[in-house]
Amino acid sequence: MKKLSVVVVALVLFLSTSAQEQKTTVDNIFKGTRLVNGQSANLVEHGKLLLLIQHRFGDIKGGAYQLFGLDQATMRLGFEYGLGENINVGIGRSTFMKTYDAFGKFRFAQQSQDFPLTIVGTLGGSVPTIKQVFPAAHNSFSDKFSGNIQLHLAKTMGDVGIQLSPGYLNTGYLPAKNEKLSVFTLGIGGAVKLAKKISFNVEYLYNSNNKITAKKPLSASIDITTGEHLFQLLFSNSQQMFNQALYTQTAGDWGTGNIYFGFNLIRKFRLKYY
Repeated sequence: MKKLSVVVVALVLFLSTSAQEQKTTVDNIFKGTRLVNGQSANLVEHGKLLLLIQHRFGDIKGGAYQLFGLDQATMRLGFEYGLGENINVGIGRSTFMKTYDAFGKFRFAQQSQDFPLTIVGTLGGSVPTIKQVFPAAHNSFSDKFSGNIQLHLAKTMGDVGIQLSPGYLNTGYLPAKNEKLSVFTLGIGGAVKLAKKISFNVEYLYNSNNKITAKKPLSASIDITTGEHLFQLLFSNSQQMFNQALYTQTAGDWGTGNIYFGFNLIRKFRLKYY
C-alpha cells in the first residue's frame, strides 16, 4: 500500500508539472496561417486540414464602371495540412500565370514564459504553367521554378503581436527581365487584438534587389473568426497571393490610390483525432 501511495503521489506531481509546463506556452496573436498575404508563424493543428479561398479584386480606382475591381478579379485555391504538432505542408493554384505552389513549414520553438519568441521556418516553391509566354530556351520546369526560404520570428505581448520574416528568393526566369534574380527578402508585420474574435493586421514585404522595379507590398486586414471559419478582409497594393509574384509583380501604389480589395476565406476540417 505504501509503495502504491508513493506511485500515486509521483504520478500526480508529474501530471501537475506537465500541466504547468503546457500553460507556459503563449499562443500567437495572429489568427491564421497567413499574416495578410505572407506566411505567419502559425501552424495548422495536427490532423487538421485548411481550405483557403483567396480572392483579390482589381484596382478599386476603376470606380463604378469596373465595379471597383470586380471585373479584374484573381484567385488562389489552396490546402494546408498539419502532419504533426510542428510540421505543415501546403499546396495551391493561382489564376495568375496559372501558377502552382507548394511549401513545407516547421516550428522550431514556441513562445513561452521561458523563451521569448516563436520561431518557424518555411521552404517553398512555385512554377507557372501558362503557355506561349516563356521563350523556348527558358520554358523548362527548372527554368520557370522559383524557390524561397524564410524564417518567421514572432512575439506576442498581451493584445499586440509582431513578426519579422527574413528570407531568400530565387525568382526563376522572369520574361519581363529576361533573367533569373536572387533576392534577399524581409517581411515585417504586426497584429492588434480588437475583440475576442477580431484583430487588425498590417504587413510590409521588402526586397533588396534594385532590378525588381515592382512596388513593395503593403497590406492591411481585419480578421474575423467564426467557429471553424476565418475571414480576412483586406486592402493591398498587391493582387498576388504566392511568394514569387508578391515580390516581383506588385503593381499598385497606395500613394496614388491604386489598391486592391480582397479576402481570404479559410475553413478548417479535422481529418484525424490524436
